[in-house]
Amino acid sequence: MSVLFARIARFKNQPRTIRFQLLLSVNLTLSIALAGLLILQYHREIEHATAQMRTGLNDEAIAIQSAVSHLIQDHTDHQNRDVQSYINKVCSEMRKSASPGHRIIVSLNGKYIQTGGTTPDSKAILSEFDFTNPESFNLADFQQHQLVIGYKPGKEASVFVIETLKNVRRAIRTKVLVQLAVLGALGLIAAGIVNLVLLKFVGRPLNQLLKTVEDIRSGNLDTVAPSFTSSEMNLLSSSINSMSAALKENDRDRRTQMEKARKIQQYLLPHGVQISQLETAHIFEPADSVAGDYYDFLPLSDGSWLICIADVSGHGVPAAMGAAMLKSLLLAASEKPPFDPVTIMTEVNRQFTASILPGNFASMFLARWEPESQTLTWVSAGHLPGLLQKKTGALEALKSTGLLIGIDLNAEWEQKTTILSPEDRILLFSDGVTESTNAEGTLFGVDRLTDLFSHRSDSSLLTEIMRINETIAKWRSNASPNDDLTLVALECQTVKELNQSKDRSSRENEELNVFTR
Repeated sequence: MSVLFARIARFKNQPRTIRFQLLLSVNLTLSIALAGLLILQYHREIEHATAQMRTGLNDEAIAIQSAVSHLIQDHTDHQNRDVQSYINKVCSEMRKSASPGHRIIVSLNGKYIQTGGTTPDSKAILSEFDFTNPESFNLADFQQHQLVIGYKPGKEASVFVIETLKNVRRAIRTKVLVQLAVLGALGLIAAGIVNLVLLKFVGRPLNQLLKTVEDIRSGNLDTVAPSFTSSEMNLLSSSINSMSAALKENDRDRRTQMEKARKIQQYLLPHGVQISQLETAHIFEPADSVAGDYYDFLPLSDGSWLICIADVSGHGVPAAMGAAMLKSLLLAASEKPPFDPVTIMTEVNRQFTASILPGNFASMFLARWEPESQTLTWVSAGHLPGLLQKKTGALEALKSTGLLIGIDLNAEWEQKTTILSPEDRILLFSDGVTESTNAEGTLFGVDRLTDLFSHRSDSSLLTEIMRINETIAKWRSNASPNDDLTLVALECQTVKELNQSKDRSSRENEELNVFTR
């Protein structure tokens, strides 16, 4: 029962369509008008039948009075008996035809003679009147008691012919009901015609316009609303078409601007970078035209390199602006020594926190690579732990060493140092990798990524990172990523090995270093 009441409550609270409201108001108005017409017609028929009955009773009273007067003149000795016999016969014939409540009263010589059937109620009512003295009462009093009377006065005899209004109604009920049924049927036909007209000229055009708006909302900006026979609907159709054309033009401009922004961001990313004794491979897939992920390889004046991966909070254009800001701040902070990651991260955080909108932040992994000593010095501002795989197969997580940037101007980070050996590999990634979901909504997760990365083969670094990306794409059923996805892989190599691997993968690396949607 509670479920039923809840459904009724939801139905009452749901907004009704204009077609429903229009049909409801029209049909309700027609129903009230039809009901009023039927009631009025019923009362008119009753009044008309009552008037006809009264006229008939008056005619009957005249005929009976004439016959009674003749009987009195011809049969003086037995006049009362003859009159009684006559009116009994007349009343009997009337009851056989259609008047079971017919009653005849003859006032004669100070007395009255009556015949006919009446109900107990009508007998009680008739007892209130003195029929021996017809001049003593008003005929209108009979109407107050739901009686119809025909009256013919005379010198010798006065005649009353009485019928109850109930019997009048019963006599004409079938006729009135047939008339009411005909009127009701005509009213329903008229209501049906009105409903069809409303559906044709209002309901159907509204449905077509609604479908057009739904198509436009779903992105089909080439949809054109049809024309109609009514000026109002045509005006609405024209306005929808104008809106669609304006949206299409705005969408074209937006796509053009976003394409320019995509190319600018692509230009900001590293291309064809060759780092001494370090092979690189990277994949970058924005969730939108532009992304909040950022990675870079920057040469320093002392021959070392800065390696960076960052993830700005949010998506789309605001996040991409934050990523471009990080690029500028990192370039400025690395122009002059000291080149240690802590100093550079501190300066980037100070400028970024002062410039970014409140509530925005970014994670960043920043490392300095010194080729001669094969030393990797790094700090991590709340970024996902990178994966370091030694040639021996041992795995190490490059965990966060401090707070996210953009939150605290005075934030500090712990700096760590790792000595890499040839064939040691590092995988850096954004949360778009681990937060990729399958059809059931299950996250890809760090464990699956770690397992994939740890099963290394003799393939090139580029082939390995492509394999990881393909596995992630299959996990999400090849759908577009719901978050910006970035993979950056590094492998320490000797100069000879590095030259060989660069010759093998340079072309593939260039093909991968593009924006995909």
